[in-house]
Amino acid sequence: MSETNATPGVRGLETLLDDRMVSLESPQTQQITRVAVNNLFQFLAENNVVDRVQDVDEQDARDWAVNLQQRDEIEGKNELAANSIRTYFALARATFGWWQRSGEIDQNPLATTTAEEPLPSKSNDVDQQFWTADARERLLAYVDERAHAALEDDASDAPSAFRDRSLVYILADTGVRGAEVCSVSRDDRRNGLRWEDVDLEKGMMTVLGKSGDQEAVSLPGVTAEKLARYRRLIDAPDEWPVIPTGDAASKYGAVRDELADRGYGDEEIEGVLEDCEIDEVLREYEVAPPALTTEGARTLLQRLCEEADVDMDGDYLKPHGGRRGLGDELYGEVAAESAQEVLRHKSIETTHASYRDRHPEDLAKDIEKVRYSSTDEE
Repeated sequence: MSETNATPGVRGLETLLDDRMVSLESPQTQQITRVAVNNLFQFLAENNVVDRVQDVDEQDARDWAVNLQQRDEIEGKNELAANSIRTYFALARATFGWWQRSGEIDQNPLATTTAEEPLPSKSNDVDQQFWTADARERLLAYVDERAHAALEDDASDAPSAFRDRSLVYILADTGVRGAEVCSVSRDDRRNGLRWEDVDLEKGMMTVLGKSGDQEAVSLPGVTAEKLARYRRLIDAPDEWPVIPTGDAASKYGAVRDELADRGYGDEEIEGVLEDCEIDEVLREYEVAPPALTTEGARTLLQRLCEEADVDMDGDYLKPHGGRRGLGDELYGEVAAESAQEVLRHKSIETTHASYRDRHPEDLAKDIEKVRYSSTDEE
């Protein structure tokens, strides 16, 4: 779309988007926001509707919401999952809201019932996986056996086996999001959980939450013990990631970048790396390896589930499914407030919206306990 505007004093889309980016700290959010807003205007332009931010109305927004469910061009996907559709719409709506508060537009056309009505509900999202107790226990049992076998065999891959076990236990037992413990591509703030952020004695760790704030996460005793055993094995410095990558190329890249920053020349660096194990170089030169990425975590879980013959409806156990599974059990078996605290939801309404509809049968049992537990059958 051209930056030339027919109306004097009215700024174009790209200029307004650049202004919006300044208010967004996360590079990943900046990128997805650009994709979402540009997709909206691409849709409007293709249908000869409007080409200016100031001319978009709620019917345009509604038509785009419908179109999102039919298009296959965003991020190269064949189709958009319901949560992705809601995310794109929400980011565009927030951007229009920011422009409204900045005085660029009078009203937010996306923040209306008419515009939002076509959006899929959360209950229609087929990607809302919850780890079941059985699937979780089978995967935990497998990573336990795998770690023990590697240690007994004095295998060189024991650190990897213990790392993998630690990741699975963290995802299963703490309610963290994958992006809170692994690194996220194109987001320099999310470079992985570090050992200095983990207090094994107190049973807690500190993560960069979804809000961008540092948040405390509880570590159950069993999980803390697994992490402690792993750290004793690898003797990791505080500044190292808890879940490092296993990719050799990434480790070599980290060494080259760090040594170059320290003033080493190219020949010196290659001399350091020649005929040496990369992990030994990392130790000797005190270079922290990169953390496992969120994409790498998904790939790892997929491989572990295949090896363990564990699946949920034919699919592997996904990282966020551990968080949902824990929240589901806490909500149904302990209290909604406990689920809220562990999952770090800002409000109890978010917790209710996520888990209330999953327990009608459990609620029926609770009613029976209250009303009829002391009544003899006739």
